[in-house]
Amino acid sequence: MYIDETVCIVHTSLVRDHRSNCLKHGSLIVLMVLLTGATLLSGRVRLSSFEIDPQGNDFVVSWQSELEEDVRQFELMRRTPNSNDQFVQIYVAPSHGPNRAYGFRDSQVFKSGSDKLDYQLEAVYMNGVREVVRTESMNYTSTAVRRTWGSLKAMFQ
Repeated sequence: MYIDETVCIVHTSLVRDHRSNCLKHGSLIVLMVLLTGATLLSGRVRLSSFEIDPQGNDFVVSWQSELEEDVRQFELMRRTPNSNDQFVQIYVAPSHGPNRAYGFRDSQVFKSGSDKLDYQLEAVYMNGVREVVRTESMNYTSTAVRRTWGSLKAMFQ
């Protein structure tokens, strides 16, 4: 940043002279500095694993990070057609550092009546910034539906 640009920023914030060229350039520079600062202040996350395991009518979602910088918490979200295709928060896990496992048993899936669902993991940093870390889709058929279909099929054999 040049000295005359700094003077323009001070000039625009104190005097607010709309006839000055400093207003346009100074505001743009301030905006760029603020956006760059917000980006630099958020942390980082790198996952070493993310798994979704079907267990009966439930899904067990587990993950582990190899890097967690300035993470306050992780938020696990689920999206189904019944949620109007919007992600809904289903679990919050406080950060406990890298190389430790996180997990959640989603026992509400069978109630959704859906054959497709998506899970999304978000990191929430200390400064409030959110980042989508991972999104995975699953095809789902409830064991109750499979049992019913199997019973019907057996009746006609």
